[in-house]
Parts: sequence; structure tokens; C-alpha cells
Amino acid sequence: MPLVSKHFLKVIFLLVLGLASSLAFTPFLSLQAEPEPDENGVMISDYHGVQRKVYNPLIAANGGLLYYRDLENFVNTEKSKQYFLNTADWLVENSINETNELRSGEEYAVWEYDFPWRFYGWVEPPYNSALAQAESIYVLALAYDLTGDERYLTTANKAMKAFFVDYDAGGIATAETHDGSSIFLQILAKPGFVKTYVLNGHTQALIFMWRYYELTNDANAKIIFDKGVNYLKDNLWRYDTGSWSSYDLLDNLATIEYHKAEISQLKELYDITGENIFNEYAGRFEKYLKLMPLDAK
Repeated sequence: MPLVSKHFLKVIFLLVLGLASSLAFTPFLSLQAEPEPDENGVMISDYHGVQRKVYNPLIAANGGLLYYRDLENFVNTEKSKQYFLNTADWLVENSINETNELRSGEEYAVWEYDFPWRFYGWVEPPYNSALAQAESIYVLALAYDLTGDERYLTTANKAMKAFFVDYDAGGIATAETHDGSSIFLQILAKPGFVKTYVLNGHTQALIFMWRYYELTNDANAKIIFDKGVNYLKDNLWRYDTGSWSSYDLLDNLATIEYHKAEISQLKELYDITGENIFNEYAGRFEKYLKLMPLDAK
């Protein structure tokens, strides 16, 4: 059984707070929704008022990982296993099949957000998230590894194809070079909406891609991972202010929580790839912790 570390889930939880929130820029800075399990253990989010209780794909998938960790640690084993599989079933049942007109009608799957929220200004549904997509695919791979049920792997394979769909045609990744060798995994994906280039969403989605690749040996996951790494190697400097890290490319600084999360993610990418640039920037960002700007708190 693949191991899901406590440290790994702590970093993921910080990111989940981001897509759980309802502020303007600060959606990634504070928790406005309260996750709670439904009758099947699938996590649902209570936004208190305007946005009601809704299923947020990222929070649902994260709940699945928490159940999987409990299963690994023999905590409420039967209940944890059942709730984990219920979450995987929810992901299968709520994946939406789309047709990529750019590839002769090839079908792919996404998990859509069906509620609006104030996120870089109001975002109207439907919209998608590369981070939610990557985490959901990983959860399904774990479910397949646990049960051998082909439904999970079939849905994961179809969802993987979304990373190859042009962003403006409904995909979740933006091509950053003419030859397609560099891509960015957008935490918020909606054709026509501003491209935010949120760093920690991209790096964590890449880590999910790698973990999925380790489980399945899916060549498509490795292709996406390598192209996303290429983006970081060429563009990490754009997120370095000289005294702190940027949260996105829209002039927003990272909070201390996200700054620390990025350090952890860069270290993990260094462990995976051996690319010195990740270790270099992790060390640089660590030094910045002594110089934290007031507007990053």
C-alpha cells in the first residue's frame, strides 16, 4: 500500500483552504468554508449563506487522502476504507465527460465547480482546477491499487487527458512555449478568465502527477510532469522578490503559510528530480523567513 505522509497532507490541507475560501484575492489565505462529511463520508463544504453547502472537488479529494492515511495507520480501519472508497466512487460518478474538438472529438473528463465564489473577483461556474484534477486522479489511482476495480483507473486515465486540452478550449494547463515543452497547471481554469499562475498550485499538482506516475507508470503523467518542471526551471525567478516569494504573477505576495508550503514543495521536487534549482530556491526562500514583509502575514 503506497504511503501518504502526514507532512504531505499538511501541505495539501493548506492548499485546500485556498479553494475552500470566498474572498477576493485572499481566498487562498483564510478558510471561509467548513468541510464536513456527508452521510457517506464524502467531504462537503459549508460556505454559510450565499454559496450554501456544496461539493468542492479539491476538498472531497483531500478528504479521501485523509481517510487513506487513517487506513494506512489502522485508525478506524473499516470505516476509513469505506469512506475512502465512497470518496473515490463520488469522483467517478461526478466526473464530467467533455469532447476535445481540437483532437477529432477525443473524450476527456474533468471535475467542474458548479458554484460561484469571489475568487480574484467573482467567478461564475463552470470552472476547473488543475490542482483538484491532479489530486482526484491520484486518489483514484490509490483506490485502484487498493481494490483492482478498473472503474477507478479508467476514470483517472480519461481525466489525465484534460491536461492535454488547450486552456482556451476548456483545458486546465497553459502552453508556455511554442513547441509545447513548457506548461503551467492553472489552479483556476476558465476560458476567458485571467490566468493567475499560482505557484503553489502548480508545484503541488506536479507532485500529484509524480505520485500518480509512480503508481501507474502512465507515460502521459510523466510528460505533464516534465513539461511542468521545465516551466519552473525557466520561471522560478519571477516568483522571487528578493526578500519573499510571490503567490502568483498578479503581484500578490505569498502568506507565511504558503511561503513555507512552497519551500516544502520545492524540496520535494528536488528530491524527485535532482534539479539543483529547486534546492537553491528552497534555501533562498527559507532565508527570507527572517525578513518576512508585513503584508505577507
